[in-house]
Amino acid sequence: MTARQLNSVLERQAKTLLDSGFHALCGVTQADFLTSVEGLASSLDSAGEIPTSGNIPLCVAFRPGLVSLADAMARIEAKSATGVVEMTPLSPDAFHVIDRIHLPRGEFYLLLDIDTGRDLLNVSPEESLAIIERRSRTPLTMEEGVALTMQHPELLTDKKNYNCIQMAGSRKAGDQRIPSIWFSKGRPRLGWCWDRNVHTWLGSASAALRLGGAKVSVGLAA
Repeated sequence: MTARQLNSVLERQAKTLLDSGFHALCGVTQADFLTSVEGLASSLDSAGEIPTSGNIPLCVAFRPGLVSLADAMARIEAKSATGVVEMTPLSPDAFHVIDRIHLPRGEFYLLLDIDTGRDLLNVSPEESLAIIERRSRTPLTMEEGVALTMQHPELLTDKKNYNCIQMAGSRKAGDQRIPSIWFSKGRPRLGWCWDRNVHTWLGSASAALRLGGAKVSVGLAA
C-alpha cells in the first residue's frame, strides 16, 4: 500500500480510538494523542510504499507499561462479551519483550503489514518464531497483540479471514510460556500457552516492521 492509503487507514483508526476514549486509558490528553498520530503520519509519508502481504495493513501500538492490559482487554468486545485477563498462576507483568526486538521510542508507534498467522495454525510458537524470522518479519509482543485485538476484535470470531493469535515476541523469562489471545468460555481472553504446543485456532502473529514517529525501526536486531 502507498503511504497515502496507509495514512487514510491511520486517520480512521485514530478517530475510532479517540471516540472510544483510548487516549484516556493511556493516561494522555486528546491533544497529545493527536500530536503522536501526526508524527506517525509524517513517518508514513517518508517511508514510501509498504508491502502488505498480511491480512491487516496497520495498527497503532502502545509501549509496554503504558496501559493496564486488564483495562485494555475490558475494552475488547466479541459476541456481546468483554475481554478478561486469565493467566493463572501468572499476571501480564511476568511477560517481557524478547531481547532481539527493538521497539521504537515514544508512547505510540505503528505496526505495518500484520499477519495473524493463518498459515501457522497447527505450528508451535517455537517453530513459528523461526519461520517468522526466516521471512525477515517480527513477532508481535503481548501489548501489540492486545492493541491489535482492541482494534480488530473480529480476529477472535471471523474464522474465514482471521484467527486467534499468539505473541511470540513476549515470554516469561526462564520457561516456555507464550502470551495468547483467544475466545473461550464465552468471552475474549488474554492467557498463555506453552511454546511447543500446537493449536488449530491459534497462529503466531507477525508484522513486516514497526514505525515510530521519527524513522523506521526494523523488528529484530541483527
